[in-house]
Amino acid sequence: MTTSTSWEPADADEMVAALADARSAGQAVEVRGSGSVLDRIPGGDEPVLSTAALDGIVDHAPEDLTVTVRAGMAFDELAQELAQHGQECPIEPIVDDGATVGGRLATGLAGPRQLGAGRVRDWVLRVRFITGDGHPASAGGVTVKDVTGYDVCRLMTGSWGTLGVITEVTLKLRPIPRQPAWFATETPDPTVAARLYRPAAVVTTAERTHVLLEEHPDDAAAQAADAGLEPAAAPTFPATARAALDPAALPGFLAELQHANSSPEGAALQVTAQGQLGLCHLDGSADALARARSVVERHGGRLLVLDPALGLAAFGSGHAPDAMTNRVTAALDPDGRLAPWRWER
Repeated sequence: MTTSTSWEPADADEMVAALADARSAGQAVEVRGSGSVLDRIPGGDEPVLSTAALDGIVDHAPEDLTVTVRAGMAFDELAQELAQHGQECPIEPIVDDGATVGGRLATGLAGPRQLGAGRVRDWVLRVRFITGDGHPASAGGVTVKDVTGYDVCRLMTGSWGTLGVITEVTLKLRPIPRQPAWFATETPDPTVAARLYRPAAVVTTAERTHVLLEEHPDDAAAQAADAGLEPAAAPTFPATARAALDPAALPGFLAELQHANSSPEGAALQVTAQGQLGLCHLDGSADALARARSVVERHGGRLLVLDPALGLAAFGSGHAPDAMTNRVTAALDPDGRLAPWRWER
């Protein structure tokens, strides 16, 4: 991926001007925040349109449990500011990697608490962005009652910068859980969630199942005892690849991977699953992950590879956009200026 920044606008007006420059030059651009994810995806030499200078909190209304923040603000800095008011927005990444708020929306990759907290898109009230042809746009509102019309906020979440450049976001907040705690069993037990009340996370590895409870400490301890759980450290998530598929298809996917792992070639593949969500986190060689991609696609899912050194396409290949995707792209980025190559990587 290119290391030089061609444009780093300081506000929405400068972002519009930067896109106008790109259009005049006939260039497509790579929209980037901190690069916490895109640095791990094979790229090219396209000029960069950075949101790094779009920093800071625009407005925080603790009494309304909302915050408006510029897209380039680091998520960990936002979390620290909100913590001073006993509040949080639970859309953190799996690991603290310097992600920006805009990057959290653009990738849509949920953190470890997605089971209890919901997806990234569930916490977004409003998005302000610049379309590919340089027009400022806004979707949603600063309160739930303000939201009408098409839910473009969800459309922008997970768009990977291909539909618009996110400049500002309004997020819902909640009180920080009183005393979150991880527990575990000594054997894999993906059914443990059925014996718990609203666990924040259930994570299964080949050796054990980890559970995060964010209830009152006494309630959490009672639930853990009933489910046969013991206090434990938080699990470590593989970071090389992430598979997503229908939760109902996950058991078949895992069984096929386990069979592949029984061979010497597949033995190095490490898998951590969030079964109720249909998510798997994987580490392994290029060959092992290529086989895993074939398996997950046979089960109707997709595999995102986050290590350019492996030489694998990030999103896979042979997945042509459907008619609706083409219509949406034509409406928001008619000239194909915003990273049109990303889906082919």
